[in-house]
Amino acid sequence: MCAEKTKMKVRVPASTSNLGSGFDVVGLALQMYLEVELEAEGEELVIESEGLGASQLPCDENNLIFRMIREHAGDAVPAGLRIRIRNDIPLTRGFGSSAAAIVAGIALGEWLKCGTPPERQVVLEAATAAEGHPDNASAAVLGGLTVSAVIDGQVEATSLRLPYGIEIVVLIPDREIETKKAREVLPLSIPRSEAVFNLQRLGLLLAGLFQNNRSYLYHGVKDRIHQGRRIHLLPAMGSVVKALNDHRGCLGAFISGAGPAVAAFTSGDGQKLGELGVEEFSREGIPAEAQVLAPDYLGLNYD
Repeated sequence: MCAEKTKMKVRVPASTSNLGSGFDVVGLALQMYLEVELEAEGEELVIESEGLGASQLPCDENNLIFRMIREHAGDAVPAGLRIRIRNDIPLTRGFGSSAAAIVAGIALGEWLKCGTPPERQVVLEAATAAEGHPDNASAAVLGGLTVSAVIDGQVEATSLRLPYGIEIVVLIPDREIETKKAREVLPLSIPRSEAVFNLQRLGLLLAGLFQNNRSYLYHGVKDRIHQGRRIHLLPAMGSVVKALNDHRGCLGAFISGAGPAVAAFTSGDGQKLGELGVEEFSREGIPAEAQVLAPDYLGLNYD
């Protein structure tokens, strides 16, 4: 066991994934954060939570962050441990809240074990194994717009910057969709035509982002693998995506992750698009809030 450090802190960004056509491939870190501070003190486990979902999070050994800490720190976990959690990421809405918690727990566990913050690749590999796919994990760890793949058992991911001036507006409805349920509605195999459709749109999505080409982006966020099948879980998602895409200030709208939140690219019309999205959800009888966010380019941050 390496030298001990009794107090440590990590910050992990939220993420939106898929971006329409980039199913399980593309992620984007957003400026909403999970902060976790760990301190070795006392003789028992104490978990304090504040922020979004604080009342829903277990404050015992069932807490996901603590489970990851224990799994990765092993015998280095002290008998007395105080964990302070501050969360600004909406839970079960499609912003990678579980990926952020997993990344935070792994990073703190490895830090406890070795006394120094772990390399990002170590955290990324472990978080991908825990999540089952690398899109949210890579954005949470690396920040920025990430494209990722698992090749010969190893995660390959890179982080890119969006062109200056592009914002992301997010619509967060007062509804939840469990990731497990959102996965269950997807088929185990897809027709060739759907795979080709998505590959073509993914090319347009990436080209559209970096050429600031509205037409490419509009088509690039379309997909035939997951969005159409998931809309049945909350039809209002489809109505909001369509309403945003029909607005001239929208550069492409899509379901955020597995939903039910919706996200859209814009270059200055975020407030208008947010109002439009909230109004559309309201027509379906669903309260919602809008936020205009910038990408996060720091990713996993140690303090």
